[in-house]
Amino acid sequence: MQVDPVLITVEVDRACSRLTVAFAMAQAARSGGDPEAYWTDVPGEPTFPVSWLGERLGLSPTEQHVLWVLIAHELSPLARAHVRELNTESVDDPTLDSLRRTVYGTKPCRQAWRELGPAGQLRRSGLIEILEQGAEYRQTVRLARRVLALVHGEVGPPTEMTFATFDDNGATCDDLEVDERARHAITAALDSPGLVIVQGASGSGRRSMIAAVARQRRKRVLVVDAMAIAKDRVVAAQQLRIVARECALFDAIPLIRQLEGLEGHGEVADRMGLVEEELGGGTCFATTTRQISRRWRTQPMYVELPPLNKAARARLWERAIAVDNKTADQLATLYPLTPALIDAAGKAVMRSTHGEPLEAHHVATGIRSVLDDRLAGLATRISVRQTWDDLVLPSEQVTSVLELLARVRERDRVYEDWGFADKLGRGLGVTALFSGPPGTGKTMCAGLLARDLGTEIYQVDLSNLTSKWIGETEKNLAALFDAAEAGHAILLFDEADAVFGKRTEVRSSNDRHANHETNYLLQRLESFTGICILTTNHENAIDEAFRRRLAVHVRFPMPEASERTRLWRALIPSAAPTAEGLPFEHLGESFEMSGGYIRNAVLRAAFLAADARIPIDANFLVRAAQLEYEGMGKIISRQ
Repeated sequence: MQVDPVLITVEVDRACSRLTVAFAMAQAARSGGDPEAYWTDVPGEPTFPVSWLGERLGLSPTEQHVLWVLIAHELSPLARAHVRELNTESVDDPTLDSLRRTVYGTKPCRQAWRELGPAGQLRRSGLIEILEQGAEYRQTVRLARRVLALVHGEVGPPTEMTFATFDDNGATCDDLEVDERARHAITAALDSPGLVIVQGASGSGRRSMIAAVARQRRKRVLVVDAMAIAKDRVVAAQQLRIVARECALFDAIPLIRQLEGLEGHGEVADRMGLVEEELGGGTCFATTTRQISRRWRTQPMYVELPPLNKAARARLWERAIAVDNKTADQLATLYPLTPALIDAAGKAVMRSTHGEPLEAHHVATGIRSVLDDRLAGLATRISVRQTWDDLVLPSEQVTSVLELLARVRERDRVYEDWGFADKLGRGLGVTALFSGPPGTGKTMCAGLLARDLGTEIYQVDLSNLTSKWIGETEKNLAALFDAAEAGHAILLFDEADAVFGKRTEVRSSNDRHANHETNYLLQRLESFTGICILTTNHENAIDEAFRRRLAVHVRFPMPEASERTRLWRALIPSAAPTAEGLPFEHLGESFEMSGGYIRNAVLRAAFLAADARIPIDANFLVRAAQLEYEGMGKIISRQ
């Protein structure tokens, strides 16, 4: 439905004469977000867009007059002709000088200097833009595209605001499983200006709860992705001013997502203080996964969102995939995911059933698909087909592995039921280091642990994780840890010394950058509540600060002769055709190899036997062992 054009008259003082410029404003078709809803004070009595801008942003009459002149210049050929006549310079666009004389008069005026200057609301809010730099009287001015869009009835998000979006999902507090104390704290925070930092795990429902509470007050929430804010401090400040403008225009509350992304590191300037400078005039929310350590000019309010208990998770599962109470309780125990992942996994589960009755493998498939999507490009899900019988370790190492299993299985009992979480505060995750020579079973042991615990394990792709661009590695690490924590997945860092290595003396910017990455890893592991396994062939290369954060350190030694004998025997499948009297003891005593090399030798012997169309016999095994041994750079006499 189109409304009738509105005749707008703009009077411009033009060197002792009066200029009248008329133009028509065609308003966009009405939609769910009706522009007139913002521009109407009394039904049937619309307020002109510029007047609406003035009311929402606190513009003075003269600032509104500046906008009218620039609107006329954009939409009226007659106005453009008069502006060219008015300019003292040979330019077509209005200059600061012509605007001052048109709106504020020909005499010197402090108000004009203040309102048209860099600190004025018009420029700070991005309503007008300076096109040409140089002497003040020669600078040309243009109306921002955002104002033109509003004049034409377009109230959607501005095209330049790619770093923020309105949260309009419509969820209410009744739709969410939220901590009541946190909800009351957020509700109370709406009544007082200042920064409110909501801390909790990624996907724990921080943003949804803030938006739902604001919605009860008939307010919108503008979510700003801190990771998408420019690294340059000047550009970042302008982006946050745009956020402040849009919040003022549409009575919204800003929410900075991943506030820690604005911290300074290396050569990247700290931008967190800009939140206070640009958004500190009213209530501003921020979410973070960890404590922010800094001095604020005004101390923010902290709200901690604790993990959901089992009963709350069960209710979420029950709603997500429509199961009975008993099944939901089992899912809450087996898959202690965050609310966001339960919701996403539930949708994936329902898609995977294809109308069939819901079964356990549907749930597992749905959860895997969600985790694979969250960790795509950063880590790859791995699985093992071996069993614990295939892992040959000395009794001391077996005890350490059992301790690691106990730490994971009994975390709820020790931390929650027995109250150790209140005593420790941080570091409630489980970080283990598996060190030893290549092929001793470190990665296989990690996979067996994951399968025994009923969770997924993801091997981190270090080539995609690290970046030469400052801040990108930390950004990738944040996404990696957040996704693993939310999905209750195990992270496996093979060759961990590449990223957990010792910090070095700073001799160049590269050294400083590498040390900042190590410092970030230390901080993130401190707050990580998930399971992280590091493997390395060079345990002395691991930074000492990481060692202090280890729950368990398992050293995988080279197997002894008896253990090698067990490995030779265990690695031949029962279905494989074998000759009688295979010399496992002789192989174990003669070839000092780790399990990985023994596996390669067994596989090599199997292919040789298959090619010869005969069972695997002693000759094939000995020959394969000799070839592997020589490949290791060792010499053994032919036997």
